[in-house]
Amino acid sequence: MSTPKMLQELKRLLLDTASGGSRQLTEVETDLVQTNILLGEAIEKLGSSFMELHTAVLAQQKELEVVMAGNGTLSAEDIVRLKVMQDDITVHVNAAVTGLQFQDMTSQLLERIVRRVIGLRDALGVLSANSFEITPDSVQSVEMLESLLKNTVESMEERLTALENGLWKTVRQTRMESGDIELF
Repeated sequence: MSTPKMLQELKRLLLDTASGGSRQLTEVETDLVQTNILLGEAIEKLGSSFMELHTAVLAQQKELEVVMAGNGTLSAEDIVRLKVMQDDITVHVNAAVTGLQFQDMTSQLLERIVRRVIGLRDALGVLSANSFEITPDSVQSVEMLESLLKNTVESMEERLTALENGLWKTVRQTRMESGDIELF
């Protein structure tokens, strides 16, 4: 294969890789953002339902306290059963709070994925930009081609290292009172 033909094929490879990869990463980014929006809406509804449940439970408890404090005919057995029900409600409320904590961590993961996609797309942009430098006029020797490829690789490595260093490895939940959770 002649040098001009080889240069043309290399240029096409770099452009196709950069273009196709960037296009797919854009689609992934869009899907992730939409997923995050849907997840946020679902959790908002869960939070609203949780608060309504809590309000209803408090009203029920107040009513029971009034009955128990009055001349109601509740037996000791009834009171124990009501206490067990109250403990069960507390368990369910804590489970709902834990669900909200996991939404927070999922949201952090989605944000990290979007950052990774953006960084990878930027790195692929290096291939696209450097491919325009590959012309028979600009690359007149194997040494020039080697230098261009070396610069491209170094530039890609710099961007990928910066991307990796810019992403946190741990997903944390520390905003809710029920405790801290850490993944990865």
